[in-house]
Amino acid sequence: MIKNHAHKYKFDCKMEKGHIHNILGYTENTIGIGSLHLHYFYGTSSYTNHTHYFSGITGLPVKTENGHIHRMQGVLELNDMHEHEYEGYTFEEVSYISDNTQSQVVT
Repeated sequence: MIKNHAHKYKFDCKMEKGHIHNILGYTENTIGIGSLHLHYFYGTSSYTNHTHYFSGITGLPVKTENGHIHRMQGVLELNDMHEHEYEGYTFEEVSYISDNTQSQVVT
């Protein structure tokens, strides 16, 4: 059984209307068992005069030398007459989440 954990993520979206957005944060609750698990993620990304929202579910874990990562992809919510596509991976390191407060990252 896998412990409830979170991954940090940070990457840039594709350029649209002459600018890019970066997205960063931590994944949320672990859903699944062992190597068959996913994470929720959500957040906001602002640039000058507008904000886009994003949310989704990661892909299944991809085994790495020291653990695993998850693929993230989607589209930032339409705002200011445009949207941005994003695609990237979480970082390999994990932060374990206590069973009592599943949505809070424990350091």
